[in-house]
Amino acid sequence: MNRPLAQTWRAALRARSTTTHVRAYARRRVGYSIEELESEKVPLIKQIQEIVHPSQHTQLQKTRTISQTAGKDESLGFVLEAEQHRRRKEAFTQLHELYDHIQSGHRRKDQGQTDQPQKLSRTEYGAFLEGFVEMGDTKGSVRILRDMRESGTQPVDTQYAMVMRAAANAFRTPDVFAVGEEMRRAGVEDYSGFFNSLLRCLGRSGQIEYAYSVYLEMTERRVEPQGPGSAALVVGLAQIGEVDTSLQVMKATLGRGTTLGQDVFMGLLHEAGIHMHHTAYVFAFRQLADVFGAQLPEGDSLAGLDVAARAGDVALAGEIVERLRMANTPLEEKHFEPLLAAVLARKQWMPAMRVLHMMRQAGYGKAAATLRPLERAVANAEEPEQLAETVFGVVADSRDEQTLAVDHVTLDALVAGLAQAGCVEAAASRLNTWYTQLGIVRSTSSYECVIEGCMARRNKTVAERMLAQLIDERLQPSQRIYEAMIHIALVQPNYEDAFVYLEAMKAHAMMPAWRTLAAIVRRCARVRDVRAQTALREMRRLGLVVTPVLASYAQNAGRSPRNMGALKTSDEPKKEEPSLNDLFDNDSFRV
Repeated sequence: MNRPLAQTWRAALRARSTTTHVRAYARRRVGYSIEELESEKVPLIKQIQEIVHPSQHTQLQKTRTISQTAGKDESLGFVLEAEQHRRRKEAFTQLHELYDHIQSGHRRKDQGQTDQPQKLSRTEYGAFLEGFVEMGDTKGSVRILRDMRESGTQPVDTQYAMVMRAAANAFRTPDVFAVGEEMRRAGVEDYSGFFNSLLRCLGRSGQIEYAYSVYLEMTERRVEPQGPGSAALVVGLAQIGEVDTSLQVMKATLGRGTTLGQDVFMGLLHEAGIHMHHTAYVFAFRQLADVFGAQLPEGDSLAGLDVAARAGDVALAGEIVERLRMANTPLEEKHFEPLLAAVLARKQWMPAMRVLHMMRQAGYGKAAATLRPLERAVANAEEPEQLAETVFGVVADSRDEQTLAVDHVTLDALVAGLAQAGCVEAAASRLNTWYTQLGIVRSTSSYECVIEGCMARRNKTVAERMLAQLIDERLQPSQRIYEAMIHIALVQPNYEDAFVYLEAMKAHAMMPAWRTLAAIVRRCARVRDVRAQTALREMRRLGLVVTPVLASYAQNAGRSPRNMGALKTSDEPKKEEPSLNDLFDNDSFRV
């Protein structure tokens, strides 16, 4: 029975013998007078329910009033949301005051005054507990569990689990610990609910290290982790980079028969692609493909292609490309290059030629960067010349079928691999024989590979021979060739050729790079050549940055600022040694 607010205020004023706490409670509680509460005309459970879940009629009345009184400039949605928030805070306060009122012993029994707290029944405690959980007050819920234990009313397992679930969903780890402490004091032996709630709370709140320690404790106590907690731990471990540990937890969880959702496998696959973890990516990929039949996003597919290229997993790369094709995704160069790299990593030369031929048919793979894996494979081989000859034999045999895969770019990669491996003479020799044998015309990039290899080995003889051959074939040297020749000349005792190549660059309207001019400055400053300052002025004229270290190096004749301190004289006065005349004039040395 709902009464107007004025009647409640009059009832509160008539109850002058009551305490201040009860009067405050009466002022807050709308709908029942103190006489009705004390005479127990209204059941306690009904009061709790009307506080937590007000009637639909009351809510409609308040909504109608708010919609009528809202201003024109105010949004009705925001006003209703603010009113709902205020109503929730009011209900929160009312529920606390009602519980404090009962626990403080001011409720009358059989029209008689008592100062002892009334012992609530299990049902009433349960109603209060559900109300506090509904309000989101997990701390108050822990208090009710403690009061139940102290009053001799043992909470049931579902009540413990309800509070734990609410604390875990709100990421309130201290409240989960408090519920576990109450369970320990109450003598509860089954800790599975406590550990799983704690694991879920820590995993979703980002405290992954603590969550993993709880998981290890559960393993020692033989407590089986449930799905939500294990899922949060698997994803959290993967996100902090512990992909190995995450994979172990996932395998252990699946081994116990626990089912994990598709989002968990997707999260592991995403992080495994970021951290280039081949085993974890393959495991998650197989689960998503075989169990769920899920289609991967293109970003995760590209990450998987990079993982397959690094690990040399041709099957994984081929399956990802096939799935992208079946999903009607336009296949581009970024999809084929990892597949080619995976095939080259496995040293499957003939399949690599087929993939390269397929790429060339689609208009891709014409740049030198596509065959960088082939170049690295030759450069890192134990026998570079033998491996290069083997690959060249495969290239020569496939020129009739894979005609688009046999061109100067493929041979340039082989020659560059030999040059990077230090076999400069062999690279120069193969530059003449291989191209002539296959009838392929050499280009400027073909000579760049050998000359840059000579720069790494400081081999001036082969570099000059290659440059002369390039000019004889009426090819124009590129900027990379001129800069390589400058660097080769600068490491020679007579570095005058460096300025010859520098002037040749200027004559062909080529601007030298910063590192080339900086190398000239350092070389001239080392021998106190005045052209170091000229090179500095040239750098400033071209708009290149002249660092203070480089300017100081040129000014101090090749000595870096950190070594200048050793050349400075000390400020301390010099100690003069006494002469022989002073010693003989001293009376101490006279016989």
